[in-house]
Order: sequence, then C-alpha cells, then structure tokens
Amino acid sequence: MGKSGKFINRWKNLSYNGKVIFLKSVICLSLIKAGLALLPFAAFRKVFHWITSTSTVKEVSQQQIELTVWAVDTAANLLPFELLCLPRALATKYLLRKAPFLTLEIGIEVNPAKHFEAHAWVENNGTVIMGKWPESVSYHRLWAWT
Repeated sequence: MGKSGKFINRWKNLSYNGKVIFLKSVICLSLIKAGLALLPFAAFRKVFHWITSTSTVKEVSQQQIELTVWAVDTAANLLPFELLCLPRALATKYLLRKAPFLTLEIGIEVNPAKHFEAHAWVENNGTVIMGKWPESVSYHRLWAWT
C-alpha cells in the first residue's frame, strides 16, 4: 500500500479534531512555503514572530503533540512540493504556539568531513518532537526560537 493508501486508512480513523489539525497543517505548510519563497528571510521571520506571539500559554497533551507532528509530517509528504525541515519545524511551532517550553532550533552538522549542512527541529522541554535525526549525526545549535 502506497503513501496515499496508508493516509486514507488513517484519515478514516481520525477524530474530527485530528482531521482539523491535518487540514490546518496543509494550509500552514502551504503558506509557510509561499512566505519563505516570496519574502526575504528577515521579513518572513518578523511576520512569523508576529503571528506566533501569544500571551496565552496552555498545557498541551502528549497525544495532541504527537497528532500535530504526524499531521505536519504527513501533509508535508503528500503535498506536491518539497517541504524540508525548516517549513515542517515552522508549521509545528505555529500549530503548537501556545504550548510552554516549545522551541524551534536551527543548527549545523558537526562533521568536518562533510560540507555545511543546516537542520531545523522543534523541541518540547528539551526533547526533539519534529526533525529527529540519526544518533550517528550531531548538530550544533546556532539559534533557538522560543
């Protein structure tokens, strides 16, 4: 069974809330992709910071976090354009913006034998929830976006 077949089976079993989160992920990823393509990064960062800023913080269940991460990854894999780690991390950060202790991290791979390689990921209280990498790879954190 292909990606779309697995998705259709999962879609049928999703709750209403799960379907809403998935559809929000599709919209969010599409807008982020457009924003990153059309705006200089400094301008995009200001707009993104403005829309993710919230004075309301609320606890988010582990189930909600896992569902959101699944929705973002699945939507990113199904959409007809490439969505690498940065748009996925930005979408996750936006969709879970009210969760305390959630940070978007950007770093570079620590490996002198390789060319420069950057990576973006999201951490919840120090645990990577989006953008995990193999244990054989090590990244040096350059920037944390809280």
